[in-house]
Amino acid sequence: MEKRDSSGYLGIIISLLVFLVIFGSIQYLDAGIAVKVMRFLQFVRPLHKATENIPDILPHLVVIGTILMWAIYFYRWHKKKIDVKTKFLLLAATALPAVYLFKTFLQFSFGRTSTRLWLTAGKPLIFHWFNGFETGSFPSGHMTVFTAFGTAVLLYYPQHLRLVLILLAILGVSLIITDYHFLSDVIAGAYLGFITTYSLSYLLDKRRNKH
Repeated sequence: MEKRDSSGYLGIIISLLVFLVIFGSIQYLDAGIAVKVMRFLQFVRPLHKATENIPDILPHLVVIGTILMWAIYFYRWHKKKIDVKTKFLLLAATALPAVYLFKTFLQFSFGRTSTRLWLTAGKPLIFHWFNGFETGSFPSGHMTVFTAFGTAVLLYYPQHLRLVLILLAILGVSLIITDYHFLSDVIAGAYLGFITTYSLSYLLDKRRNKH
């Protein structure tokens, strides 16, 4: 009981620290970083052109990845192969669509002006509460989904910690230096992806232990 309580308190403290970092980034860092990045991109014209209209394939990746993982999971479950790989597939296949829907709802709810709309179209940098169909960029969808998947990998294959962290760091930096997201969007997406997968893992383990 004491271990569970201490873990709960630690989770609350970490969440509060993350929220403070996000708030601080929104207030003091986001705009300045985005402007500097845009000036850099305008100076390096080929890079600016290459990152101008990158298609969003995230929904397709989530759908295809989810279908494939569920198919493999049910095949292994049918063959009675209930091992680490099967448990990983169940968690990842559950987390990806769940976190995608969650981030979509949050993007609509916060309705934050996206980096490029603010920089190129002169839109005000504000939160359009519950009106984010065109402007919602908080949290970052890519950071949310890939962190959720990365967390599932780490929970069952912790030996890949360094690789997962490096890849997620590259993704986060890429989203910022191409001016597709503010720093706080990336931080919020990473935290959302982590906490969603971690919570689902806890619920799935709890359900497993009852049977």
